[in-house]
Amino acid sequence: EKIGVTVIVFNNGQWGAEKKNQIDFFDNRFVGCDLPTNPDYAQVAKDMGALGFKIEDYTQVKDVVNEAVKSKKPVVINAVIEGGAKVLAEPFRRDAFKPAVRHLPKYKHLSMV
Repeated sequence: EKIGVTVIVFNNGQWGAEKKNQIDFFDNRFVGCDLPTNPDYAQVAKDMGALGFKIEDYTQVKDVVNEAVKSKKPVVINAVIEGGAKVLAEPFRRDAFKPAVRHLPKYKHLSMV
């Protein structure tokens, strides 16, 4: 499976979607969303037989992406980026905390509404 796929991990040291939910719904009380000891995803890729690169400055992006594409191998790029509440986008789904509704009749008994 040596396909030429490049994956970029935007590593901001936090679980950003969850942090944004906690800002919006829980008055900035954070639990389990800061990840100060994330693995080095580039090294994990290398350990699994792929290529791995770590970007810590935006000036590296062009050269690293070009090298990844030219390799025609599986690549993981660990892009270390700024974290924090000021860079978090709005959640894609505003209904994340609403109870699930089951639409198939055989699962209706599992609905919470």
